[in-house]
Amino acid sequence: MTAQPRPRHAVPDHIPEALHEAFATANGNQPPAHCPYQPGDLVQLHGYSGYPAPGHRRTGFTGWVVGYVGGTILTGITTTGEEWWEEWGLLRPDGEPVDMWGHCACCCEERRVLHRLRRVERYARGEQLDLFGAAQ
Repeated sequence: MTAQPRPRHAVPDHIPEALHEAFATANGNQPPAHCPYQPGDLVQLHGYSGYPAPGHRRTGFTGWVVGYVGGTILTGITTTGEEWWEEWGLLRPDGEPVDMWGHCACCCEERRVLHRLRRVERYARGEQLDLFGAAQ
């Protein structure tokens, strides 16, 4: 008995050409109607360096939803072509503002820039400089 070939997923137009094959052959079925994400949605998983196992939960990723494998587990591909499986409650829509007070490993550089800008704005206003006679 031979195995049935896996069905190919339709590839949305916004997926880069180099990733069409990875998207089309990723695992999963059509997500249910109550799922917050549908195939082709760009999502982000924030990674935390203290996570006990190596992988995406430690590094984070940005990628597209491809399918659904049951429960609340979605599958997809990252922007670099790796396949992922994650609970949809851990995913965030890509493009959300960076949380300045978060501790994820994937947004460190963006947070550094925001903190620098905030510090420059505070110094420009003279906020708290005369509190201990530190104003120049």
